[in-house]
Amino acid sequence: MKAKGYSDIAGLGKISREELKERNLRLYGLKIKKYRTKAGLSAEELAARLQLSKSTVRNWECGLTRPELDLLYSLFEILNVEPNEFFGIKGIGTLLTADEESLISGYRSLDMSGKEDLQAFADIISKRSTLRKLRAAYEKMTDVPDLGRYAAAGPGEDWPEYPQEEKIILYDSYAVEQTDEIITVSGDSMEPQFYDGDKVLVHYCPEIRNGDIGIFYVPGRGGVIKQKLMDRLHSINPKRDDIFPYEDGARVIGKVIGKIEKYMIPGIGEQELYMEALKDPDVTEAADGKEII
Repeated sequence: MKAKGYSDIAGLGKISREELKERNLRLYGLKIKKYRTKAGLSAEELAARLQLSKSTVRNWECGLTRPELDLLYSLFEILNVEPNEFFGIKGIGTLLTADEESLISGYRSLDMSGKEDLQAFADIISKRSTLRKLRAAYEKMTDVPDLGRYAAAGPGEDWPEYPQEEKIILYDSYAVEQTDEIITVSGDSMEPQFYDGDKVLVHYCPEIRNGDIGIFYVPGRGGVIKQKLMDRLHSINPKRDDIFPYEDGARVIGKVIGKIEKYMIPGIGEQELYMEALKDPDVTEAADGKEII
């Protein structure tokens, strides 16, 4: 004759009394006893605080029964344990490490004066940690002006007389340090080296060498991006015409020393840290030689 069974939680079958006891013991009994002992409570004391009989708590800890759902909140509160920690659920809420539990236990053992001293010390450590983080962001990144100007790689328009400046935050590098302005490519005459929409790094200079790519200003046409050759401004794309600067009155704005690639752009969180660092004089002074301990 088969033993009488009990439906499992998922309703997928039957489990025996022995299996039910083992489950209760694993999910509740052993954990209740563990956290009760950790809290310094006897079974009688826990039962009294829950307004239950001692045998009820003993039955939980032996796996004979388990707590009713409406008792769990009070149980967790008395045992000073988070539900996700009790059930071993990771990735939800905050589970304390052994070191964190040790720190909290030490804090609770202090008198009021000791807690105030520890809190003041923690505030100092937190401030220094924040300064280090901001300083790292400040030293790792920089901002470069983008005046909203376009360099035509094709037919262009004259530059606005009063451009609107925007700061573009990039990871610091030698090329970025040399950059005076970011200018956006418009058109296809410099393909495949530069495409429409590329943002190029421009270093201001009055002249560039033959073979270099630069930004030039052509009256009535605005900025253009071309390669300087002996007698012309050359379009890399053979489908586009060259410009003869002496005829059109073109002048050099600067040398193109690269373009912005994805790897050069910090994430949003890093950019926010950099902007916060700019507002903190302690960070900027530290970058100038003031030490953060």
